[in-house]
Order: sequence, then C-alpha cells, then structure tokens
Amino acid sequence: MLNQLANKEHWKSNFLDIYKNIKADKIIYGLIIIFSITVTIIANLNGYDTKSQLIGYLLLLPTVLQLSFIIGSIGYFIVLVYRKEKRPLYCFWQQIIFFYEQRYQIISAFLLLVVISVFSSYYSTFKAMIPVLHPFEFDESLRQMDLWLFLGNEPWRLIHNLYQSPWVTLGLDFAYNVWFFLVYGVLITFLVTQNGQNRRRYVLAWLLCWIVIGNLLALLFSSVGPTFIGRLAPDHTSYEPLMALLHQQDRWIQQHVPSLLIWSLNTQDSLWTSYSTGKEMLGSGISAMPSMHVSMSVLMALGVGSINRKLGIIFWCFSFIIYIGSFTLGWHYAVDGLVSGPITVVIWYLCGSKSILR
Repeated sequence: MLNQLANKEHWKSNFLDIYKNIKADKIIYGLIIIFSITVTIIANLNGYDTKSQLIGYLLLLPTVLQLSFIIGSIGYFIVLVYRKEKRPLYCFWQQIIFFYEQRYQIISAFLLLVVISVFSSYYSTFKAMIPVLHPFEFDESLRQMDLWLFLGNEPWRLIHNLYQSPWVTLGLDFAYNVWFFLVYGVLITFLVTQNGQNRRRYVLAWLLCWIVIGNLLALLFSSVGPTFIGRLAPDHTSYEPLMALLHQQDRWIQQHVPSLLIWSLNTQDSLWTSYSTGKEMLGSGISAMPSMHVSMSVLMALGVGSINRKLGIIFWCFSFIIYIGSFTLGWHYAVDGLVSGPITVVIWYLCGSKSILR
C-alpha cells in the first residue's frame, strides 16, 4: 500500500514537472497558436485552398530525431577524443544515464517539438501563398542592388572565378543540404540540454526568424531568385550563364562519380514543378529575399556561441559558407543574406530581453 502511494506521488510529481515546463514555455505555445490561426484566416480570406500536409513535418520528425542522435553522438565522441578522455565509452554511458534522469524534461521538449513541427507546416503554407498575396516583382531590383554593392559585378561570377573545380561547388551544395539537419539538430539540443531563459530565448528567436524574415519580409519583397527568374520570365536571361555552369559542373561530377550530384539543382526543379503545377510538397513555396538559410545559420552561430565560444566560431564559419553558397548555387541574390543576417542578430538580442522571457 505504501509503495502504491509512493508510486502515485512519484508520477504526480513527474507530471507536475511536465506541466511546469509547458507553462514556462507559454509564450512559445502562444506564438505558435496565434501564427497558425492567422495563416488559416489569411488562407480562407484569399480563397487559398491549402492542400499542405499539416502533418508533413510530423512524419519527418522520427528521421530528424534519429539523425540528430547519430550526429550528436558522433560529435560528442569527437569532443571526448579532443579532450583526450581516457574512458570515452564510460563518459557516453554517463550521458545516457543523465538523459534518463531528465526524461520528463525530455518529454516536455518532445511535446514542444511536435508543436513546432505543426508550426513548420503552417510556415510552409504561408510561404506557398506569397505569390497569391503579392505577385513576384522585386527580382530585377534585387539584381541591380547586387550590381551596385559589388561595383558592377555579378557576385556569383566573382566567387566562381576564384575556383575552377566542380568539387568546390559540390562542397557548397553539401553544406547547403546539411543545413536542414543542423537547424533541427541545434534546436533539439537547446530543447533537451538547455534550461530556463537560454532555451526559451533560442526557441523564440528561431520561431520569430521564420515568421518575420521567412514569411513577412518574404511577402513584402516578393521574389523568386536567380534559379527561377528565367523560368518565370523567359526574357530574363541574366542568370542563364550561372545555371548553365552549375549544370555543366553537375554533369562533370556524375561522369567521375555517378553516385554524386549537385542536389540543389534537383531540389530547384522539384520546387518549380510544385509551384507551376500547384501540387504542394514538403517545404514547397519559392522565395528569395531574404535568405532563411543565412538567417538560420547566423542564429545557430549566435546560439551555439552563447554556450561554447569555440564551437560558435565553427558555426560562424559555416554561416559564411552558407552565405557564399546561397548565391553561387543560384538560390539567392547576394543581398538576400546581407539583409537576413543582421535582422537575425537583432531578433536574437531582442529575444534576450528579460521582460520577454519571463
């Protein structure tokens, strides 16, 4: 009888801890709810028949969790080797024990991650609605801004002229694709390992970057980007040399290693098919200005740097690589990242306000 009462009290205490964690994250849950309702209302008012898979990101969640665990484990072992730990397996086992002891905090983090996955679906829905709400019109203006910033030179030409090897392009493309898993891997790391204000600050900044930069500013500066402008307006041929070069490098790579390819080109084709046929896919919607790849890379550098300065420097280097890849792979104009990066920094510091995190 005493054991039953003790177990009951134990479970009650654990569920109370979960409730406290959810309550502490009320500003995050509230933001997601308001955003989701707003997107739904906007879609209905504009007659947008959304076919978006609102559970699409939920279905992807197990894969993201598995890859995050694998990448995190490998990264932790690298850290242990770097520290020259004499018993790395024992240290790893101790981490497993620690996570088990913190399992109810992890459950709270998982619940929040599920809600964030739903948020990602609504974000994707809004992004797909951009041409309905504001037809693409800023591409030429952004191109002219690039020319002005780089003294009459096309930014992509300046970078591609620095190297001739397709392997460099493949490396940039690899980083551009790894970015997705890092975005969610770092988010999960903050959800699971960080407590209190630092955790809420990162998650809140993460959400606001997607909403403010990825949706609102993308709507205001509606544009498709270099890879799509020629398909949208066939008379716009300014970026044909860039795309021809990328396809040439892709063919060269596949001739030497058939299993490798520049994935960005396939993704661009899939996104254009989704846009032109109205058939939605996971992550559908095309938008250039501002660059969310750069925004999230900068946010990861800021967040990770707040925990570990040396690791933060590595992420800042990654941000620079992503910025270069953003316009050399045809996704963005160079100015797109120059806008989203600083705005991300502003959002990060605003989210550090104690009045917001209470």
